[in-house]
Amino acid sequence: MEQLRNLGIRLALHGSVGDDLPMAAAHALTRGVDSPSLRELAGLSKGQPREAVDLFRQAMDELGCPVPGESAARLYLMRQAAAEILAGKGDPEDLAHEIYWQAYYTGRPELRSVGDHFLELYARWGVRNKEADEAVEAMKTAARSFLRDYPA
Repeated sequence: MEQLRNLGIRLALHGSVGDDLPMAAAHALTRGVDSPSLRELAGLSKGQPREAVDLFRQAMDELGCPVPGESAARLYLMRQAAAEILAGKGDPEDLAHEIYWQAYYTGRPELRSVGDHFLELYARWGVRNKEADEAVEAMKTAARSFLRDYPA
């Protein structure tokens, strides 16, 4: 289901996903995820991207996980990056920049301050690199606060 959700995020952010959808549907079916539209989608060929996108949206609705709007998709990516900071996955500097970038484009003014805070942490990273543990803890604190204040 996670692969399908990620394709839904890419679709919401205007990414090209049409050719990837039939194979993703087939993989989901083999893992026990099932819906009538998902079965139909798995049977499409790569040359039918418009039909694939329509069936994918319908399948995600049937599965109770509709394709989000662009703003919600960006919030999802922000939350994902914050969770990775907390889990110690990836480069905290890159993840902080990702949160800033997504916040900037959400179209939600209240998330701008969140993005600005992560940008400040990102900008200080180089200066504080000799104090990397403190910098990572500051990012974890900010990530924890963000996840608490903006639940899924």
